[in-house]
Amino acid sequence: MKKVKNLLIGLMLIAFPIILSAQDKPKSTETVKYKTSIDCADCVNTIMTNLPQEKGIKDVKCDLKTKEVTVTYQKDKNNQQEIKKSIEKLGYTAKIVTEENTEKKGK
Repeated sequence: MKKVKNLLIGLMLIAFPIILSAQDKPKSTETVKYKTSIDCADCVNTIMTNLPQEKGIKDVKCDLKTKEVTVTYQKDKNNQQEIKKSIEKLGYTAKIVTEENTEKKGK
């Protein structure tokens, strides 16, 4: 009986580090802004309802005042161009907002 107990304890000590290393590693995410042609609450509703259904999309925010859609997504499951296409499939224009674009507006 003692041998069985010692064997079980030994197996648990071996298995524990393996279980810890097998846990999911944090997914790397990225956030991107799109200048869109949304112009009403229904447009925002359409984006907010459909875009999160795309693979890897973690968060979507729409700003009707600036007509911008901000999307946070998993980089290993989606990319900026595919998200842009998804917005365009919904019937809206989508242009990626870069820091260069926002600096030019300020001048």
